Amino acid sequence: MKEGEMRGLFCPRCKAKNNEEYRAVLKKRKVIFYLFILVGLATDGLVLFLNYCTRIIFLEYLLGYLLGLGVGLIFGGVIGLIQISRRMANEEKLKEFRLKETDERELEVDSLAYRATAKLLLVVLYVLLIVAGVFGREELLYVCFGLVGIFLIGYAAFRKYYGTKI
Repeated sequence: MKEGEMRGLFCPRCKAKNNEEYRAVLKKRKVIFYLFILVGLATDGLVLFLNYCTRIIFLEYLLGYLLGLGVGLIFGGVIGLIQISRRMANEEKLKEFRLKETDERELEVDSLAYRATAKLLLVVLYVLLIVAGVFGREELLYVCFGLVGIFLIGYAAFRKYYGTKI
């Protein structure tokens, strides 16, 4: 995956018209990556606290899984911060990425990717719903049904919100 490929997923659309405006956008994006690190540390801290300071004892593989989630967020945040720092240190890279992020074609690619991913997610949840029903897994059935509901209600709410805002 090339540098900046996940940019559209976690960072808002960039409307910078020059390098100084783009530099300000990147400074705001640093906050997102600091939040990744903070959530990762909080996840690991909570899991370790629960495992060693309470009566809750995680199975070894679950402990590794949960700690891995936190470490993954920490590494993702650190890598994001390093990428932003590199861009901000080099005027050529800064201009190159600014032009790429404000390119209409790139924005359309992001939009199409979001729509395709949303459709894929709904199909996968639907298949899981059917599988859960066939095999009598009520918990999975309720979770899938709830996630589909949250997705559709969220879409309707955000559509209405942005429709009035734009």
